Amino acid sequence: MSEQLSLDLMQAPSIDNSTPELVDSEIIDSNNNDYEALDYQLAQLLQQQNGKTNQTLKEHTLAISKHTREGQIFIACSADDKTELLNTHVVGVTGDYKPLILDNDYLYLNRYFSYQQQLADNISKRRLISDKPIPEWLEKRLTHYFAEDTKLQSKSDLKENESINWQQKATELTLKQPFLVLSGGPGTGKTTTVSRILALLQEQHAEVQHQNETNEGATYDKKLRILLAAPTGKAAIRLLDSLKNAQNKLGLPKELSANMPTQASTLHKLLGYQPNNTQFKHHSNNPLPADVVIIDEASMIDIAMMAKLLDAIPVSATLILVGDKDQLSSVEIGSVFSDICHGLAGTEHLITLQKNWRFSEHSGIGQLAKAVNNNEADFSLSLLASDDLTDCNLLTPTIIDPPQIPKLLIEPWQHYFDLLKQPDATVDEIFDAFNEYRILCALRRGLNGSQWLSDRVEIEIAKLGMLNTKSTGSWYHGRPVMITQNSYSKGLFNGDTGIALLVDNQLNVYFPDNSNVQENQANCYKSFAPIRLPVHETTWAMTIHKSQGSEFNQVTLVLPHEVMPLLTKQLVYTGITRAKKRVSIIATDEILKAGIMTEAVTATRIAEKLVP
Repeated sequence: MSEQLSLDLMQAPSIDNSTPELVDSEIIDSNNNDYEALDYQLAQLLQQQNGKTNQTLKEHTLAISKHTREGQIFIACSADDKTELLNTHVVGVTGDYKPLILDNDYLYLNRYFSYQQQLADNISKRRLISDKPIPEWLEKRLTHYFAEDTKLQSKSDLKENESINWQQKATELTLKQPFLVLSGGPGTGKTTTVSRILALLQEQHAEVQHQNETNEGATYDKKLRILLAAPTGKAAIRLLDSLKNAQNKLGLPKELSANMPTQASTLHKLLGYQPNNTQFKHHSNNPLPADVVIIDEASMIDIAMMAKLLDAIPVSATLILVGDKDQLSSVEIGSVFSDICHGLAGTEHLITLQKNWRFSEHSGIGQLAKAVNNNEADFSLSLLASDDLTDCNLLTPTIIDPPQIPKLLIEPWQHYFDLLKQPDATVDEIFDAFNEYRILCALRRGLNGSQWLSDRVEIEIAKLGMLNTKSTGSWYHGRPVMITQNSYSKGLFNGDTGIALLVDNQLNVYFPDNSNVQENQANCYKSFAPIRLPVHETTWAMTIHKSQGSEFNQVTLVLPHEVMPLLTKQLVYTGITRAKKRVSIIATDEILKAGIMTEAVTATRIAEKLVP
């Protein structure tokens, strides 16, 4: 349930949000299955505040509730409807304290309109800060860090947009200004760019410190305060590991290397989560103690979190939002990263990395991801049908009928099953083996959904006797589970994946411990008795949404059996780009083409708010 809708309902004592049958029958349209009980309850709440039934208000309340719940925070209104809505007591304009807000020709729930405005204002303030000139010595250091790239580019046949070193351009802009959005697909060098940015910011800081020390009485903070964060613990771990690997290749001086960040956190921990409170410890009146803030996987962040995040980061701090604007949007309401990128297009606050360093021009995954991103459906199908490409293929949906399941869906986990039978296998080894491969689905429920497919895979595994240790009820050694409801007291969050393991004749569920992600720290795990877990489900298969921020060597991508609104280019692209070495897509030609040709809806209207 969304933050705004749940708050609205909780604040209405006359409505019981656990019993939808109590909603006034006058509000309910029994012939319309587009709306859920939550939408009807909000409509009744506003009708009660208005004092009388208003058909236009009812229809627009249902529509904005539904659209917000599905991720789009606005709906269009005609001139006549605007006039009628503004004559009610529950619809206002910018600055009004009313449940619904009309802004130009669009209707919002007040809270989400406020988040959009707050975010736009914050970004505008950051854009207004004047550029700093880059001193000559720093220009030379910038050239030094990118010298190898220049040599590589001079030896290659450069294509359009590759004549510019966009990583170097992004680094240069960050030295001049405190706000940058860095977008790029997997393998385009986002983390490499960030590592060089941090190195140069450290050198710049050290030089300023040296100059201040020569002035009698001057003081200066000796260490640059750098904060790293990502939406999930898993993404935070990947960010820290990737930065460490990239920094090792830079050959940094010992003093500089010692000052590099050694820990990363989730956004909730960064901002200071407070139980039973929608506000965080850090905000504009208690900002984060930071000079530089790097946020990875920013495309996963919804509008509420993004607004609160930027509110807590000092405007004077250097802020870099890193993500992939072409990736699937957040599961939560009003994902904004792609909308921010659209609003900053053509400015020096957005850099989109062009060259892919992971996939060669002959890589099937690389070519396929690019074709999907360009809505080239026929070319995508021809790539998948080509015998020349061994790292991607298209399979008919009948291939997941029971006789085919073992070879297609289970065989890639053979090493995992082998390790489960070895009493001396470590938790690390077992997790690594499981994470080599994943089955990704567009849907969670229904035919071809992750729950449906997880059940079928589990049945086939049992038939094959691949899990041969004793079990307790539905629990068995090697059962993978995903948390589906946050539990802050246990430190388990929606999307966290664990594995049930029998250790010393005791079955517990192990999860990576992401509470304090630090460099050079051995992987840590926390374990729970099955009965202590929050709401969870078996996860031999998972949704593409939940796979964001993860990468696997091999992926089987299962698309829906029919065309539906959630089947978009962004969803297909995200599923494909989770794979590093091989991807198999299970879909008909028609379904895949429909997905590639369908664009995701715009979540917010922040882009037009960012236009100077």
